[in-house]
Amino acid sequence: MDLESVADELYSLPREEFTAARNAAAKRAGEQGNRELAEQIGALRRPSTAAWLANLLAREQPDELRALVELGDGLREAQHQLQGAQLRRLSQQRYELVNALVRQAQSLARSAGHSASEAVTRELVNTFTAAVNSASAAQALAGGHLTTALDPADAATELFATAGTVSTSRHNEVGQHDEQLRRDLERLRGEAADAGAARDDAQRALTDADQVVDAAATTLRELRARLEAADEAEHDARRRAQSARRDFEAADRAAREMQQRVHDLEHRLATPPPTSAGEDHQK
Repeated sequence: MDLESVADELYSLPREEFTAARNAAAKRAGEQGNRELAEQIGALRRPSTAAWLANLLAREQPDELRALVELGDGLREAQHQLQGAQLRRLSQQRYELVNALVRQAQSLARSAGHSASEAVTRELVNTFTAAVNSASAAQALAGGHLTTALDPADAATELFATAGTVSTSRHNEVGQHDEQLRRDLERLRGEAADAGAARDDAQRALTDADQVVDAAATTLRELRARLEAADEAEHDARRRAQSARRDFEAADRAAREMQQRVHDLEHRLATPPPTSAGEDHQK
């Protein structure tokens, strides 16, 4: 038993099982007489939801995380060479890749019976962005032992510090002040590209929403027209039913009267007429 293998096992577990499993592992280490290891295991922190999902993704999608590392290397090289067009293209790729990884993490959460809240989603975006900005952050993410989300602001320090290592000849040509201005300009251009991509996504979402609203309004109009037609048909049917009821009642009265007259006539025919006394004597 060693700390690395225990940590690998613990951080691969469902988040709700972490604490009990950690305590059990620390207890086993203590029973085996390894007090230092027991203390180290006991100090392992339960991951936040975002960190747990990032660790899960690191184990199930290692190729995607390697893409983050490669993208970060490309960004640092573009920043180093002050290649504006390349930097904008890579910044757009960073936006797309980070959002794709967030969607994959959300899918893993659903598969595990959990949901990624808006706050968790923001922490996932920060963590994957930090992994692009910083090789050390990417290494930490790939290790699968995160306990909290990574901060892209901290990781950006490495990105721009690395980019700032320009050649002596370039530094002598433009001067330190101008070099810093260029770095700031390229950084802002990258952020502007990210903002533009976000705006495009929002525009597409708005267009889709407008189309849904239009379709719903059309359906509502059709349903209202059908309801009005059905209402008119129901009123017409009621009028015809009332007229038919009156006709039936009149016909029923006429039929009863005719039946009574028939009955009276049959009764008269069945009853012989009375005879007089003189007639009886002659007979």
